[in-house]
Amino acid sequence: MNKAGVFLIRFIITYLGLNAIYQVLVQVAAPNPDAFTKLVAQLSSALSPGTSLYSAEGFNKIQVIYQGKALVNILEGCNGMAVWITLLAFVVAFKGKNKDYLWFLPLSFFLLQAGNILRLIVLIRIKIAFPHWFDLFHTYVFPAALYAVAFGLMVWWTQLIKQNKA
Repeated sequence: MNKAGVFLIRFIITYLGLNAIYQVLVQVAAPNPDAFTKLVAQLSSALSPGTSLYSAEGFNKIQVIYQGKALVNILEGCNGMAVWITLLAFVVAFKGKNKDYLWFLPLSFFLLQAGNILRLIVLIRIKIAFPHWFDLFHTYVFPAALYAVAFGLMVWWTQLIKQNKA
């Protein structure tokens, strides 16, 4: 089999396997939010002055409260794990040296999560100050920006592997 075929098989198996594991973790927490979503919500709220969180037992969302009113909901899809799972599957499929995995994977996770939490903080601020812009930024601008960061990390990984082979 050629290299592209091996890459695709590794990517698909890793991607499907990691998504299956993550979905099991989400289902274990159901109907409440999973622990990682809770953590992302807590960090986003803690870094957004004037906000607090509300999570009712039996609901899969966490509400960000501002001035006593529900502002936005943070759900499982808001925690950035889908983007990181995609990146992780790519990195595993584009095989590198074990020592490179040891620093690149934690760093890429940190960078994507920092970007995701920044995204949530800015979305909260947009919802407060410019609510008419919220849907545009939530649906198009920030997902594109987060995937652009992931793409940049993929390019960095391929360049790192290329340098190590030279």
